[in-house]
Amino acid sequence: MQGWGYKYVSTGFWTQSGGIIKDVWQPVFKKVHPQKNKTWLILGLATGTVAKLIPKPVKIIGVEIDPIMIDIGKKYFALDQIPNLKIVIKDANGYLQTTNDHFDFILVDLYLGDQIPKFVHSSKFLKNLRTVGKVVVFNHLFHSEVQKKSTLDLQGKLEKYFTSVTSIRSLTNLLLICQ
Repeated sequence: MQGWGYKYVSTGFWTQSGGIIKDVWQPVFKKVHPQKNKTWLILGLATGTVAKLIPKPVKIIGVEIDPIMIDIGKKYFALDQIPNLKIVIKDANGYLQTTNDHFDFILVDLYLGDQIPKFVHSSKFLKNLRTVGKVVVFNHLFHSEVQKKSTLDLQGKLEKYFTSVTSIRSLTNLLLICQ
């Protein structure tokens, strides 16, 4: 779809990639001051909106479960033109359980519509993230009372695995930066 000068992909009411997603993530990049030549893992690559915000990385691995989203990204969003991006079509949880890589930054943006997979809040997933990444950032909707409760629940769990958990409000989302 296209509107307000943006291309975007939505499922019903919720934008999944493109458009406003850049605006949601922009405050994180101002807060964490990512330097060049760092390694990145994006769980929930979609069409690559967030990958385009990363300053000259050494390596980006973008994990996306939906091959149709990757096709849309290549056709309409220049996904295949992002430098140093390796695309992995796989479930994010499965990828984390099998990778031997370590990353300077991990961005977790796992949504289908407004739903986050249940495994995102699991102890095993959070422990795997801590093992694999130095800085982990979660994008979590923070609009309805149910979403707010879910986000605060996740924040409490993250505090068990990370020394520091900082939150940034961005539009209808809360971004949790874990170190």
